[in-house]
Formats: sequence, structure tokens, C-alpha cells
Amino acid sequence: MNATFRPAQIDAALDVPPDPRQRMSATQEERLRELSERTGEPFYEDLTVLQAEQRIELLEAVAY
Repeated sequence: MNATFRPAQIDAALDVPPDPRQRMSATQEERLRELSERTGEPFYEDLTVLQAEQRIELLEAVAY
């Protein structure tokens, strides 16, 4: 048999967490900008996904 190599595909249903080094998503960036303006806190544009998630939680606690 002639088998061809195929790289394993990741099933999205496995709910694999994002790479901690990955830059924050556009949705996170938008939310952070909004919260930063609302709270008067600085906006950091070079956060990772995890850092942005933590920053959003912090700013939401301050804003509400």
C-alpha cells in the first residue's frame, strides 16, 4: 500500500487552551480598550491571550 503522511489535525471540539504566548485576540483588544477608557487605566497593546484575560477581569472589577 502506498500510504501518504498526513499531519494530525486538531479537533476543535477538544477545547485546547490557547498558546500562552499568543497575542491577545481582536475581541480582547477591543474590550480592553473600552475598559481602559472607562476606568482611566492605561491600555497595553502587547499582551498575550492569558494576560489580556486577567487584565479584563481586573478592569471589569474596577469598572462595575
